[in-house]
Amino acid sequence: MKMFKTMLAAALVAAVSVAPAMAAPKEVESQISTPQLQGKHTARYWGFKLFNAELWTSKPGKFSFDQQFALTISYLYPFTREVLARSSVEEIARVEGSSPAKHASLEKQLTKCLVDVDKGTRITGVAETASKVALYVNGRKSCTMSYPNLRQRFFGIWLAPTSRDARGAQRLRGAS
Repeated sequence: MKMFKTMLAAALVAAVSVAPAMAAPKEVESQISTPQLQGKHTARYWGFKLFNAELWTSKPGKFSFDQQFALTISYLYPFTREVLARSSVEEIARVEGSSPAKHASLEKQLTKCLVDVDKGTRITGVAETASKVALYVNGRKSCTMSYPNLRQRFFGIWLAPTSRDARGAQRLRGAS
């Protein structure tokens, strides 16, 4: 019996050690050299799962907005493009202590780039420069948006310590 337990334990260790790493979505693979999963998080509101998020970076370690990265959000609940665009702008304004009206041009860009999402829709944002972000919907490029300090403002919704879900932001950054 002891021999059986030893063999079972060895088999379990071997199975865990050869488990494949999580594969990055194809749009992440095409934009980031050797993407690695920095962190992941499932967002919930009043018990409802809203989306799963994954942060992909080119190098592990402490996350920085200045490095190459992509954020993938897989929706688990339906939202309209207008709700996604408006809530993004409202969140940016909340963090900055400004009015959403200040970001009206960004809201227009987001509304054009986004789609109505349903369970299973995947949106990936890739930080191209400090002021340029590319969005992909289910692996296909939807658009490239330009806006002052867009990388920090837009991705800060999910990644900044000032995020509404600070614990989720911490998990995504790999700091939990």
